[in-house]
Amino acid sequence: MIYMLNIVYDPQTPSDRSPSKQKEHQRLGDEMRSKGHDLGGGGLAPVDIWIKHVQHLGDETVITDGPFAETREALGGFFLVECSEEEALEYAGRIPVDNRSHIEVRQVWVYNDGKGNTRGGWPPR
Repeated sequence: MIYMLNIVYDPQTPSDRSPSKQKEHQRLGDEMRSKGHDLGGGGLAPVDIWIKHVQHLGDETVITDGPFAETREALGGFFLVECSEEEALEYAGRIPVDNRSHIEVRQVWVYNDGKGNTRGGWPPR
């Protein structure tokens, strides 16, 4: 199965100013790669620095600049892994985060891998 391990944070909660977790994230990513589980991932710019909202209103596409005051949670980064559910949850438990963050684990349904094959749990069972 394919899982997305999302690092979710509350932009309204002040950071505890703990040191960057980037090096620890890199080490965990290296371990995932060494086991053949890593499919990608990365960090995202904070919503207070850069975000765009794309909305389809009928035939019109409207693009709005952020930040958006109503944002209660924002995606800060992610790991994409192909492994068992147990391994995905174990990895998620090892992703270091600060006081305003948590990890969300989501199963990814890949409709088509571009070669006519489906994988990653689609169709859902």
